[in-house]
Amino acid sequence: MPKLNRQLVLGFLAGAILVAALQSIAGQHTRQTETNPYREIPADVIAMVEAAEVPFMDQDADAIGEFLTEDFAWYQINADGVKQAVKGRDATIALLSGFFGNSSWTESEVHRLGMLGNILVQVEVDTFMRDGVATAMETLSVYEFREGKRWREWKFYPTAKTPF
Repeated sequence: MPKLNRQLVLGFLAGAILVAALQSIAGQHTRQTETNPYREIPADVIAMVEAAEVPFMDQDADAIGEFLTEDFAWYQINADGVKQAVKGRDATIALLSGFFGNSSWTESEVHRLGMLGNILVQVEVDTFMRDGVATAMETLSVYEFREGKRWREWKFYPTAKTPF
């Protein structure tokens, strides 16, 4: 039995040393900067995104279509994994027409986080009325653009309020 305890102690110490070493290495290779180039979204991109949001806020599904590529695809990611919600401009317009016609959605609040190449990342807080009570739903949305239009949309639905 003493040998087992010694092995446990040595294993614990080895693990602790490994963690300390990895943290030290990570600290050497992680650099925080005062400016973050990924947070700066070009003005022409902001104008394009905001123009596409107008028909959404007006609940005009047909007008939204002009801001989507013909092969637009929308994916939803939650605890069950990735699901393709819709594929194609016409199918998306039909889906949104139904959503606007039967939805309890009241508003969206958008927090743009940054951009990398043709990919825009933002947090969206949508408010819905459920049994007369306003309920907020938060998502992390990733939009990919091609030729000035939305090409693919990825919506991540958090499974918990905290990672712990």
